[in-house]
Amino acid sequence: MGAGTQIGVLAPTRLAANSRVHGYDKQLRSKALLEDIYSKLSGQYNTEKKTIPNAIYMQIDDGALSNSEDATITMKLKLSGAAIYGNNFAIGAEELPATRAMTIYRNNLRKVVATPGYGKRKLDQDAYGLFDKHIDDLADFAKEHEGLEIRQALVERFGETLLHGDTQAVCVPHWNRNIFVSGNPLRTCRPAFSTNLATYTQNLVNAVLAAGGGAIAPTVGQTLNQPNLSNASNFALQQRIARLSIPGLPGGQGFILTMSELQATYLGDPAWSQRNLGSLFIARSSLPEKVQNWPGVLGAYKDFLLVVDPRQPTITVGGSSAPYTLGAGYMWPGEVDQRNRSDAETLDTFFVLGKGAVWNWNPEKLHHIEQVDDYGAIVGHGTALVRGVGEAIYTDENGVNEEQFTSILGICRMPDYV
Repeated sequence: MGAGTQIGVLAPTRLAANSRVHGYDKQLRSKALLEDIYSKLSGQYNTEKKTIPNAIYMQIDDGALSNSEDATITMKLKLSGAAIYGNNFAIGAEELPATRAMTIYRNNLRKVVATPGYGKRKLDQDAYGLFDKHIDDLADFAKEHEGLEIRQALVERFGETLLHGDTQAVCVPHWNRNIFVSGNPLRTCRPAFSTNLATYTQNLVNAVLAAGGGAIAPTVGQTLNQPNLSNASNFALQQRIARLSIPGLPGGQGFILTMSELQATYLGDPAWSQRNLGSLFIARSSLPEKVQNWPGVLGAYKDFLLVVDPRQPTITVGGSSAPYTLGAGYMWPGEVDQRNRSDAETLDTFFVLGKGAVWNWNPEKLHHIEQVDDYGAIVGHGTALVRGVGEAIYTDENGVNEEQFTSILGICRMPDYV
């Protein structure tokens, strides 16, 4: 007798498919998405005191600027040069004030969803609260989109909102002035800057080729390891990146370095002995409690607070041979991932962030908007605001001679951990 065979037991015929009852869990769940690390790292720029906050993300106090098409933030330079020595006359040797200015912009930004106001479509979904949750998701979208714009500004100067409509002509994407290409010696790690985008892109490609031994596909030496981190620290000093107050770092000051979770896998593994950080690495548990609670903190090395950003952008390569083209790949709100990380020639990035690295001008705050159609059968809900996000770049009074001393865009190998 075969296993499972039953004798003398009556088995009722199964109901037809259209007669069966189907049950559903009425608790609506949301898919877990990647956390955005920038929500807690902001500070307020006050238009009266004109002081840059001790934060990487500079929120502009709207004040008298709210009705302006654009606005200028002025910074005074320190006194410099020689003094008057001995019996030399001081008259005629006075040093006049020298200033640098940064122009900021803003544009409209909206996100909307449609929901049924009443009727069959509304009743069909009431058990799940589907459309109520759809409306609630607008808040998460707003946070993720703001994070996207911060990363865009650090790579290409301006966030997405400024690349459209009224501000499109003046807010033209261009690579970060301070680019560090891992795998090169300190003296050649920075591609020569050019205001011409094509020229600067080619200089960046040439630096990547030099680090990769003539190939775009990066080598192991371009991973974010100890020599490259040390060079990046010295590079930040050379570029005069403005330091943040960070408890637990030497002298209580330093920079935030954000990296992808792929780079963090190497740095956080004590078994990886090839040029790891060894005893120079300060574990997260040894940092002050306030710093431990910052999102994504991995630990510290030299004057870097190391932070993991699972939304860290990439540099994507176009073409299989010279002349190559380069673009930026981002993680958009939700799970729209345009980083092309599976391609062997895609380059990973990291950011070195100092004081006031990115500005956010938000003269009209996020608020709810609503549209009712078809006698209330369709109700549109959304959020709207006026905002601009950009990289902090200062020029002289003639709008030339750019200076950028708040951030570094690092280029490194996309590691495959085995």
